[in-house]
Amino acid sequence: MYQQHSWSTSQKIGFRFIFILFLLFILPFPFSIIEMVFNSYQLSSALADFWNWIVKGIASGILGIEELFMGPTGSGDTTADWIRTALFLTLAIAGSGLWTVLDRKRDNYYRLWRIFVMIVVYYLVYFMAIYGFIKVFWLQMPELSIHRLLNTYGQSSPMGLLWTFMGASKTYSVYAGMSEVIAGVLLIFRRTRTLGGLVTFGVMFNVFMLNMAYDVPVKLFSAQLMLMGLYIALIDYKAIIGLFLTQKPKEITPWPPFFKKPSHNYILLALEAVFIIYIFYVRIDAGLSGRKQYGELRPRAALFGLYDVEHFVKNGDTIPPLLTDDERWQRVIFDSPTLTRVVSMDDRLVVYQSEIDTTSQIVTFTIGRDSLQKTYNMDYEKLEDGLKLSGVFREDTLQLKLKTYDIEKFYLRNRGFHWINETPFHRYDPKPKENW
Repeated sequence: MYQQHSWSTSQKIGFRFIFILFLLFILPFPFSIIEMVFNSYQLSSALADFWNWIVKGIASGILGIEELFMGPTGSGDTTADWIRTALFLTLAIAGSGLWTVLDRKRDNYYRLWRIFVMIVVYYLVYFMAIYGFIKVFWLQMPELSIHRLLNTYGQSSPMGLLWTFMGASKTYSVYAGMSEVIAGVLLIFRRTRTLGGLVTFGVMFNVFMLNMAYDVPVKLFSAQLMLMGLYIALIDYKAIIGLFLTQKPKEITPWPPFFKKPSHNYILLALEAVFIIYIFYVRIDAGLSGRKQYGELRPRAALFGLYDVEHFVKNGDTIPPLLTDDERWQRVIFDSPTLTRVVSMDDRLVVYQSEIDTTSQIVTFTIGRDSLQKTYNMDYEKLEDGLKLSGVFREDTLQLKLKTYDIEKFYLRNRGFHWINETPFHRYDPKPKENW
C-alpha cells in the first residue's frame, strides 16, 4: 500500500488522520509498559488526569452536564468515554487538516509510517495477549458458580447470560482465547502480519458483535481494536483483493529492515523480543496464579456445596416453607472460604462473611462493619446427606437441617461431550427439587 515513492494526496491525508486518531487512543503505550515494569504509573496517571480534565470541561461548558462521574465503574462505554472518543475524532480531523496545510510539500511519510505501524502492531499484540490468555485460563468467563447455576434465564441480564454460556464451556473459552493469542502472534512476524491483521479483525469483529448483541459495555474499545486490525490488514488490500476476489496475484507491501546497519536492526529485534517475552510471561503467570486465586483451582469452602433447608426452627417454632416468608432460609450455598450465601423463601439472596472452623465445627458469620460489626457462631454437624446447623443468629436461636443437593445434577455441569447424539439434548429441567 505505502511505498517510499511519492504518495497521493488522499494517502497523505488519510495517514495524517489515522496517525493522530490511533495515537490518541494508544498513548501512553508503549511507555506505560516501561512504567509497569518499575511499578510506576506517573505518566499514565498524568495523561489520564489531563484528558479527564478536558472531558469534564466539555461536559459542563458545552453539554451542560454538571455532574460527570469519572471513577472506575467497570464500563468502558460511560458518558465520559463517549465524550473522549468524540474529542479524539475532532482532534484527529482538525489536526490532520492543520498538518496538511503546514506540510503540503512532503512527498511521503514512509519512515514515520513504519514506526507508527510497529506501535499499532505491538499495541494489538499486547491486548490480544491480555484478552486471549484470560480466556485460555478460563478466568474472564469462569467456571459457573453454584449461585449462577441457580439463576433462571429470565433473571439474567444479557451480559450475565453471555458470561454464563461462555463459562459453561471451558473448551470454548480456551478456543476463543487461543484465537486472540494466535492473532497476536501472527502480527509479530513480518511475513504473517497481513494474515494477523485479518485474523485480529475477524476475532475482534465477533467480540464487537457479542458486545453489541448482549449489551456488554466494552463496545468502544472492542471497535477500536477491530479497526486497528483492519488497518494493518488493509496495508496489503490489493493483494487481499487479488487473492479473494479477482484471483490475480498482486505485489505485497515489502517490509525492509528499519535501519541500514545490521547492528541497529539486531538491537531493534532484541528489544522486540524482550517486549514479547515479557508480555507473554506476565500474562501466562497472571493466568496461572489467577486459576489458583479465583479460577477453577481456587480455594473452596470446607463445607462446599448446595444445601436445601429441610427443617427451619426459629426460637423453638418450626417455620413452614412458605414462599411468602422472607425470613426463613430456603437454601445455603458454601462456595468461597470467606463467604456464605443464603437464599430466602422469596428468592432473596444475602451474602454473609463467614469462616469455617473444621476443628471446632463452627461456622462464624460476620455482619456489619467497624464498630457495628457483629459475629454469630453456629455449630455444625455433618450428616450422611447434609448438615445440621444450630446457634444464635441475629438474636434468634436457629436449628436447621440441611440436605445436600448434588450440583452435578445440573445439566450445565453434567452433560459433557458426545460425538454421537441420536437426538438433540435440548432441555430445560422441569422437575421440582426439594424445597424449590
